[in-house]
Amino acid sequence: MTAHSEMYTSQHVDQIPDNGTYLEDLVNFYEAWKSYWQLWLREYLQGRSLPRQAEQSVLQALHDPESRIPEIYRIFWRDLQENYHRIMHQLQEIRAKPDCKSVLLTVMPAAEALERQCFDEIVAFSKNMGEVDPLTSLLNRRRMEQDLAREQSLVDRGASAYIAMLDVDHFKKLNDQFGHISGDRVLKELADRLRAQLRPYDGLYRYGGEEFFALFPRMQKNCALLTAQRLCQKIASEPFQLDQGRTIQVTISIGITTLLAQVPARERVIIADAALYQAKHEGRNQARLLP
Repeated sequence: MTAHSEMYTSQHVDQIPDNGTYLEDLVNFYEAWKSYWQLWLREYLQGRSLPRQAEQSVLQALHDPESRIPEIYRIFWRDLQENYHRIMHQLQEIRAKPDCKSVLLTVMPAAEALERQCFDEIVAFSKNMGEVDPLTSLLNRRRMEQDLAREQSLVDRGASAYIAMLDVDHFKKLNDQFGHISGDRVLKELADRLRAQLRPYDGLYRYGGEEFFALFPRMQKNCALLTAQRLCQKIASEPFQLDQGRTIQVTISIGITTLLAQVPARERVIIADAALYQAKHEGRNQARLLP
């Protein structure tokens, strides 16, 4: 996969960790390690040994989460574990040879690096979660604007790309009839279905309310409208499950247009929105393309 296509891959529920759980595990280990290291250093400098159980909270914070660490973060977590155990081995060497100052000079920056490694991951993950819509687990509008600006810069240099506005038809009526909980369930399942139909490097975002935004890098004109029409057909082809065995038929309307070189992306979003309005005005459950 190219660097260009990697831009849009980590943006769906299958790829984004469970909200809060992974972050909580990171924070627990970070705090446990920081407390242990400060305690070890203080006791060592005062010539006292720590009891074995002092390490117990760190070991629990490091190993208890193993089974629930998301797949995409397991390499990082294993690296965290290896660094921790390497440091602990060095600390045992120091205890065995109290006059071995060279080992202490090595382990101190390693201990600080472990703390920083964990802290940086907490910051990075927190930033990422700030770009995720909590209901659908799609990337949100803030991240959409960043990716759109990046794609526009590629179009300015000769690449091709299309954008689309997608909207659930008669969503207010759905909410009024079945309730907002059912409405949320429909939006979540809709996000799942849409994502399943897109290419791995396409972008899909929750724009707001029942509106979604799609970004199609390297798409040509003869494929753009066909792709949007296929999305409409796929959503309409199977009822959505509600509670108590109830189902509902859901359709979407889509407006699609191309990004143009040296034309601000926000102007093209307005065109896509106009195409969406046209699709709705002409009967909904369809896609319209405006140049």
